[in-house]
Amino acid sequence: MYVLEARNLTKTYGEGEARVEALKGVDLGVRPGEMVAIMGRSGSGKSTLLCMLGGIDWPSGGQVLLENVNLATLSDDQRTITRRRRIGFIFQAFNLLPILSAEENVSLPLEFDGVPSAEARRRALEALEMVHMAGRRTHIPSTLSGGEQQRVAIARALVIKPAILLADEPTGNLDSANGQRVTNMLRDLVDKQGQTIVLVTHDDDVAARADRVIHLVDGLIDNEVHNHLPASHGVVAEGR
Repeated sequence: MYVLEARNLTKTYGEGEARVEALKGVDLGVRPGEMVAIMGRSGSGKSTLLCMLGGIDWPSGGQVLLENVNLATLSDDQRTITRRRRIGFIFQAFNLLPILSAEENVSLPLEFDGVPSAEARRRALEALEMVHMAGRRTHIPSTLSGGEQQRVAIARALVIKPAILLADEPTGNLDSANGQRVTNMLRDLVDKQGQTIVLVTHDDDVAARADRVIHLVDGLIDNEVHNHLPASHGVVAEGR
């Protein structure tokens, strides 16, 4: 059984001579409690795929199923609620609101969803404790290091208790030491909490911590790539 599944996913931009096929028929299944890394050169389609999987953008063809529900069959309101309640997003640029404290940033998704403020703050503190940031809960982003900001962003993604975390270059703006801390934290979420994670990365060291590595080449999964990464977590270059 898959938490998230893509079936013959295609995405085309433009028309005529300007037509670009970003995805050309991707099949991908992500199992519960699995960490999957997506790699590929710039322009290979990896960020486009992540947007499709998260319901941020819509495919030209094929299906995306989250917990066996085809996202294309949902209304706009239903898709918004699904993203808000079942998908946690982590971005390279952190995307924290600069005037809010760490705790306020983390509680915001819950408050948007109608959770009472006191309950949202309680759950936000729990999420911050999971990423070892409870002691910095009153700090605004400008007073936090890049690694600390990303940990707050991870807490914000976790606070909704998502079915899946989608991370786009989560260590891309971090130095190597903080990047390793964030990678270890994501790995721990899988191993200790059973969290399901799909991440896009260009970093071999990050991908080496995944259970599987998906290599995209020109909008297609390349099953012929011989994976050169350490097999410390059963890394396999395959789609499904």
